Amino acid sequence: MTLNPPQFWDLTIPLPPLLEQRRIVARIEELVGKVEEVRSLRQKSLKQAEALLAASSTKLLNNTFVNGQLLDVLLNKPRNGWSARCNNMPQGIPVLSLGAVTGFLYRETEFKRTSEPVSLDAHYWLKPGDLLITRSNTPELVGHAAIYNGFPYPCIYPDLMMRLEIDESKTDKHFIHHWLASTLVRDYIKSRAKGTSPTMKKISQEVVMNIPFPLDLSVCEQRRIVAYLDELQTKVDTMKRLREQAMKELDALLPSILDKAFKGEL
Repeated sequence: MTLNPPQFWDLTIPLPPLLEQRRIVARIEELVGKVEEVRSLRQKSLKQAEALLAASSTKLLNNTFVNGQLLDVLLNKPRNGWSARCNNMPQGIPVLSLGAVTGFLYRETEFKRTSEPVSLDAHYWLKPGDLLITRSNTPELVGHAAIYNGFPYPCIYPDLMMRLEIDESKTDKHFIHHWLASTLVRDYIKSRAKGTSPTMKKISQEVVMNIPFPLDLSVCEQRRIVAYLDELQTKVDTMKRLREQAMKELDALLPSILDKAFKGEL
């Protein structure tokens, strides 16, 4: 349906006295200001919570005595996956995209599909609980790690990632996940990432195996640290969900304010 210009001129709008119009505008601006203030406070509180999590993680992990390397707790050398040609056919096999492992989170929706022939006993098939690390990405994201949660399944990991097979008799996989995100390891990786492009850097198998690691930290103590950091992360995640819900409610508030204003209810 379209509105022709003649019809437009026939529309009627409420037109209170100029003084009343100004009062309504002032009231709308006041309420909108309060909405934006609430929005800003919620964003600030979330940033403070994230900063607390980062500070707690840094304090716990960076003060740990380091006397070994990651290779000391690996069952095998890290191994690249397979970057199959993807055509995204519905019946194709899922292949993780690089975005599936960013921010030290696993993002299960970040994948493409391949119709290439596959080998059922190949090394590139993922198992739930596999720890992955990116070997090529931007300087800020190279070396990020995440634990595959089993979705999608079956699934292939790409050549731009390595799988870390952990000796869980010596260490806790979830602790390693947190450890790889520590400032100490991030600084180590950034200093050793190579590449002629300023926007894309790579780390080698050797760099990953030589990541500093606290061998003397018992598995029991590792799990205590993991439980503490996971509890903090859960609280931050809860705050994020509440903030998103609040943002939706705030976004819906402005039309309501305008509606009340033009009905003379402000």
